[in-house]
Amino acid sequence: MKQQIIGIYLRTSLEDYGKSHRLLDQSLSIANQRKLISDYLSAQEELRSFRSVEYVDDGFSGTSMERPRFQDMLSDAKSKLLTCVVVKDLSRIGRNYLEVGELLERFFPLYGIRVISVNDGYDSSALTGSTGGLDVALRNFVYDSYSKDLSMKVRSAMHTRMEKGKFVNHTPYGYTKAPEDKHRMIPDPLTAPIVREIFRYIIDGKSTSEVAKELNRRHVATPLQYKQHKLKPDCQHRELLWSHWMVLNILGNYKYTGAMINHTRESRYLRDNNQRRTKREEWIVTENAHEALVSAADFALAHQRLRHPAVPEQRTANRGDRVFYCAHCGRKLQKTRGNDIYFSCATHNYKEGAPCEHLRWSKTELEQILLPAYRIQLALIDDAVLQNEKSPPMQKSNSFQKRMERIEQDIASCDRRKMEAFEQYHDGRLTLDGFLERKSAIAERQKRLREEFQSAEQACIREEQSRSLRMEEIEKLKEFLRGASLPENRIREYMYQDIERVLVYGAEKIEILWRFADVLHSVTAE
Repeated sequence: MKQQIIGIYLRTSLEDYGKSHRLLDQSLSIANQRKLISDYLSAQEELRSFRSVEYVDDGFSGTSMERPRFQDMLSDAKSKLLTCVVVKDLSRIGRNYLEVGELLERFFPLYGIRVISVNDGYDSSALTGSTGGLDVALRNFVYDSYSKDLSMKVRSAMHTRMEKGKFVNHTPYGYTKAPEDKHRMIPDPLTAPIVREIFRYIIDGKSTSEVAKELNRRHVATPLQYKQHKLKPDCQHRELLWSHWMVLNILGNYKYTGAMINHTRESRYLRDNNQRRTKREEWIVTENAHEALVSAADFALAHQRLRHPAVPEQRTANRGDRVFYCAHCGRKLQKTRGNDIYFSCATHNYKEGAPCEHLRWSKTELEQILLPAYRIQLALIDDAVLQNEKSPPMQKSNSFQKRMERIEQDIASCDRRKMEAFEQYHDGRLTLDGFLERKSAIAERQKRLREEFQSAEQACIREEQSRSLRMEEIEKLKEFLRGASLPENRIREYMYQDIERVLVYGAEKIEILWRFADVLHSVTAE
């Protein structure tokens, strides 16, 4: 007897909240969605006895299907662990009517899962031989259109603010939001002097690396450190240093002259997660939008003082080997070319007495260590795959199934004993008190058997989930064996793909972090 399990999906998103961070419609809260669905299930006799599992995504937009608990629910559906899915309304599943339609029309029917949307009055089991048809399609289209219309209104409002010279994203280092107007910038009393000082140093003839080293010597907080100090103090777990590029970014920001520059990036289409750079002529520039930290003349003079080294001839960049990091400061090692390719840490350029000042490895030396280590790891993976495919956990156990069948037989036996007791009472071989006592004892026995059956069924489900997870891990490990039989000149490509990072400590010690380490540990752990 397979236990019937209902998946209850609950979701709210940031778009459901107003400026006061309160829900615009309280019926959308997780608690209210839960109560609505609970009341509905309690009123449905056929669903009342089903076990339920909640999947909650709080603060996730319905325009994207990549929500963690929603994906968990779909995964459980694929594993046939769910019988039914219940939501407050179809917009909780998503606001893209094409994707929601695909789920209702194909995905859920494929796995035999009933879908109920309480407020929409939608129940897939009532749609004999069809789905929701035009009614559901139109409803999903309305949800999707609402989301698109809301997005367009937000973009239009942002564009209007840009044209008025207001900032719409974040304040650059040296500025902060005005208390009375969050779309206007004012100089930050703590960081504005640092920006002015950087420009003055460059005008006086210092290089960007010299400026960075000076700021680090005085322990001046970097832009990221300062932001974390204000927003997330617990994030300051690693040393952050001023660098040549950090100084250059400040020198290149025209906003320090008092001008506001907006629309430097844009989304190509609605719900585009990747923004593209816009052409300079498309920028929205508003002069004298806020108090300047440097004059336009000093901004131009600082750029004249910058050194402009000759740009080396462009070569095809090999990004595959950018996995080497300094174990002391966490910085990615810089790559230089000579008779060989060399990796070194640039921190000593910006900090006096850095422990990684003499850290320098050639690519040849590194690969003489990495390649043998990689082959050993591949051998361990191969062995783990073979051992697990032969081991009992990979073979589906039927012990719980046999136990559940035995319990069902015992429950049926109790029904027969009830009938026998009634016949004995009817024939006068058993008194009324004796019949009631025996009936009560049999009923108590059946209750314990049903509880035992439920416990065995849940254990069976957990074992099946564990077995499925182990099989998924084995399949993942198999993917890492793709380069095991390749010659050395070709195996390097796969090796770098399988390395998370290499921590370089010095001339004698490195630490290799493999991408498959967690899966391999899980599979080989007892």
